[in-house]
Amino acid sequence: MKFRIGFVSNSSSSSFTLCVPKGSTEEEIRTIIGEKIGKMEGFFLPNFRQDLIDTIMECKGSKADVKYELKKNQEYLETSKWGKQEHVDYWQELVDKNVDVYRGGFPDDGEGCQLFLCYTNFKIEEEDFFMENSGGY
Repeated sequence: MKFRIGFVSNSSSSSFTLCVPKGSTEEEIRTIIGEKIGKMEGFFLPNFRQDLIDTIMECKGSKADVKYELKKNQEYLETSKWGKQEHVDYWQELVDKNVDVYRGGFPDDGEGCQLFLCYTNFKIEEEDFFMENSGGY
């Protein structure tokens, strides 16, 4: 019999992608999310809105280098049988759109909004804004 001493976790998380106009400030991103969040199916509690915005901002992660990600995916496509053209196309589209991309995550061992967003499937796709809960593990 084996024993493990220390921290053990069964938690999972859900990752998300957030695209906003290039050069948007933190306050502008908050405003954009506030305007768009009502379009997410199931988000109808007005007093919940600010908590959702705050949680998304806290969990949005750092800005991705889209040109680097495109190059990395192009190289992987050329050198590996596991590379996929759709990944290259995805990053090329983001470079072409000239947006800032954030990739974050919501843990299922969080509280309130983090837990809610972890288990909520959502996608908003508009000309100047994109946000999608892109799966968990």
